[in-house]
Amino acid sequence: MGLVLKDCDWIVTQDPQRRILANTSVRIADGRIEQVGRVNPASKDEVIDCRRKVLIPGLINTHTHLSMTLFRGYADDLELRDWLEKKIWPLESRLTGDMCYQGALLGSLEMTRTGTTCFVDMYFHMEDVARAVDEAGLRAILSPGMIDKPDKAGTEHERRTTLKFLEYIHQLHNPLL
Repeated sequence: MGLVLKDCDWIVTQDPQRRILANTSVRIADGRIEQVGRVNPASKDEVIDCRRKVLIPGLINTHTHLSMTLFRGYADDLELRDWLEKKIWPLESRLTGDMCYQGALLGSLEMTRTGTTCFVDMYFHMEDVARAVDEAGLRAILSPGMIDKPDKAGTEHERRTTLKFLEYIHQLHNPLL
């Protein structure tokens, strides 16, 4: 069974010529674009009427802290320094892995609904974030958050944390991560 996006008003391509196609359909099967142009849907294909719609490539968010979706609307009216020091950092110090997992699930859902298909994320409890992203099926580049530290011990700790996280990612056997 495939998916047919039928009669898109416009399709913005990623081909070498960066063409924009008008009044065109797309058939997707097994997660891959199979046909672009005049498409005759198979009997088991799901068909979506895309008249008055524009089909674009998936968006890429190049800097996010996905779990912070849980903080949306919290202390929005402050200057950056006050926001960080008085509100965000104290709240982040109480974050658990499960909170980051739930925030990452919410953020993944929001990105899926708004056309983001890939993102770069760095934050806390990244194994929990990776688990949520793995379940959501998004493409991601993930890393524990790193902050410059004046002492070698802190830097070495962050290096070890990152290497351990990379081992975890490899164990997921997910080519999207």
